[in-house]
Amino acid sequence: MKLIAILILLIFFLPQLAAAELEIGMDIPLKNKEIYQENRLVAGVSWYERGQVVLTNTGDERLHNILVSVDVPLQMDIEIPVQAMKNISADNNTVTARVGELGPGESISFIFSVKPPESIEFRKKGSFAISTSYEDATGIHSTSYTHVVEVVPPPSWITYGTVLASICIILLAFLVAWKFNVLEQFTTIDLITIALLAGLIGVVFRWFWQTFNDLLGPLGGLLFTIPTAVLMIIALQIVRKPGTATLLFTVVELVALVVWGSNITVWMGWYMTEGIIVDILVLLFKKDYADRRSTAIIYAVSRSAYAYWMFYFFFAPAVWKVYYAPWYAWGEVGIAAIGGLIGGAIVYDIAKKVRGAMI
Repeated sequence: MKLIAILILLIFFLPQLAAAELEIGMDIPLKNKEIYQENRLVAGVSWYERGQVVLTNTGDERLHNILVSVDVPLQMDIEIPVQAMKNISADNNTVTARVGELGPGESISFIFSVKPPESIEFRKKGSFAISTSYEDATGIHSTSYTHVVEVVPPPSWITYGTVLASICIILLAFLVAWKFNVLEQFTTIDLITIALLAGLIGVVFRWFWQTFNDLLGPLGGLLFTIPTAVLMIIALQIVRKPGTATLLFTVVELVALVVWGSNITVWMGWYMTEGIIVDILVLLFKKDYADRRSTAIIYAVSRSAYAYWMFYFFFAPAVWKVYYAPWYAWGEVGIAAIGGLIGGAIVYDIAKKVRGAMI
């Protein structure tokens, strides 16, 4: 009988004891998780990254006197930005927040900022240890949560390496042009044609893309990849000289430097590779200057996909220290390839007519 009575009491009281529960969650860096890679911080950046702690009462009782403590790893500096929730402070490497009460099903959050270390030798894991204490009708309770992030070294050596490689590409391009007298093969009309098409790409369509890009969201890249593919194929068919694409995209970036103030001088070699890839493909297809629809599409898709791959997987992390979510970055590369496909397909007939008119 005693055993039965104990079981009845346990059945009756256990749900009441388990009713109070505080769930903890955290997001860092506080950016669009669909675009930027979450739980990754870059050492050596000049800005603070924001983190958000979310508290949710998943029980059936109101919680009182909630105290939250966040231990920040790796001796990172802490700032508390202005926000709706008050009673937040930072002391040494600990963030402390006090919440008066939290009803069943309610959530509350607070934000703090941390500055990643100036430098680390190797990528390492860091843990934000979050502990809470709170009261309900049954007494005082506590819970804890650990949020792990990855801190990666500042890619300074990669940046310097890319600058050196860019300079080497420029020197190699000039050496090849001088060795094989490439520039001497271009007539004045060829150079004027390339300059006009480069102006359209670097000024007109870049302005159009920058102005209306946000209207299409992730598909905004089509506003630039399609016209760029069209004008590139037109240049190939009209000029029909080795190095046409390389010269075209070199002039495009020089125009961007003058008109938009883009600081791309040290990266010029990498931008030239967009055209170098196309010129190599032209040679591989036995000097087929987009004379077939299939080669026009291949050239356009290759250039578009390569340009976007370079941005999301090379320039963004190595130069600007921004890491995009892999699925988003590859999605943008795929959209760029689609833009090249569309541009290459529709421009073939147009380019033939333009070339025929000029002849």
